[in-house]
Amino acid sequence: MKETRRTEFELPPGHEPFTDTYFLRARKILLEEGINPRVRYQYFIRRGPGITAGIDEAIAAIVKYRPEFVEHGGTILALRDGSTYQSLDTQMVVEGYVQDLMDLETIPLSALSERTSAVNGAGEPDPARITETVAEIMDILERSEYGPRPLSYFGARHYGSEWDARLGKAAFDGGATAASTDMGASQAGLRGSGTTPHALLLAFASRYGIGEYQVRVMEAFRKHIDDSVPTVFLADTFNREITDTLKVARALGEDFHGPRFDTNGAVVAEGGVPFDGRKFWTGNGVTVAGVLAARRAFADAGYRNLEIALTSGFSNPEKVRTFVEAEKKYGRKLFGFLGAGFADGRYTATSDIVGYYGEQGRFQELHKVGRPIRPNPELENVDLTEFV
Repeated sequence: MKETRRTEFELPPGHEPFTDTYFLRARKILLEEGINPRVRYQYFIRRGPGITAGIDEAIAAIVKYRPEFVEHGGTILALRDGSTYQSLDTQMVVEGYVQDLMDLETIPLSALSERTSAVNGAGEPDPARITETVAEIMDILERSEYGPRPLSYFGARHYGSEWDARLGKAAFDGGATAASTDMGASQAGLRGSGTTPHALLLAFASRYGIGEYQVRVMEAFRKHIDDSVPTVFLADTFNREITDTLKVARALGEDFHGPRFDTNGAVVAEGGVPFDGRKFWTGNGVTVAGVLAARRAFADAGYRNLEIALTSGFSNPEKVRTFVEAEKKYGRKLFGFLGAGFADGRYTATSDIVGYYGEQGRFQELHKVGRPIRPNPELENVDLTEFV
């Protein structure tokens, strides 16, 4: 007889204050637009090998905050806490209606990240280190050719929710100008910030296809989200950072603020250059070459004033310094905003939509480029009635 999973945890009464704001906004858009496919999420941890932890806590959070996930026939396959895993191994597969899951990424991910980091000896989060690193990056920006620029703390998913307020304060103490959750942002008297996550874009792509999704989602964003929130398009989902941004720019005109680039480390960005030995200048992910190509393409198309937000790897002052050096070299402002999680050295968890159920209940693979389905035969079916 298999051991019963742990089901009781000290979770926050409500998930919203600890949830990245862009997921809350994304769910509102899906509700307003009536988009609700059944989807498959895949959870993994980049750093490995290791011992997994926080699985049962993540499941308990999903069931607690959205009981209708279970009522609507949601299912979960997962490893057992204490299992060994390799880097990128799938830890959990969650299937359910996207409206039941869209705003339930942050707390489950924070549980996986925090507990796996602890059990593998990463130690407690270090607020002083976050303050120092943020301050170093803000100093680099202050001294840059194009002056200081905003930096948002995106670390909520990388640390336990019990740390969110303290680490948000640490980031603001270092000079951060925003945070992604209401709890983190409240430390500076602000509300959480953020616009469009990959999961929202994939949900729209399941209905409209990759030829139309980008315009449809940003038109819906502008229709349903307060005008005070900048219209920022997350451009890297299908590795068409330039192509898809220009489609949005042409459709939205002056309502469009600009793209965010979050190209993952498995692919070269559209317009980028394969790695030639120049760290951060070329290669996979968000690089100088890729952003420079985008900036030139936007200018050539008449969109010289688009602001580009950069995320993915910008907790590293060396990477920020490289981009600032490139701006001086090319005499061109490359970016207007940075977002970073400041969780280097920890066991950070990620979840992605990897497909949906279309006509006649057939599963259709659909995912961010570089994040394919990774089957794991070690996953076990979870009896969700134990958690209700």
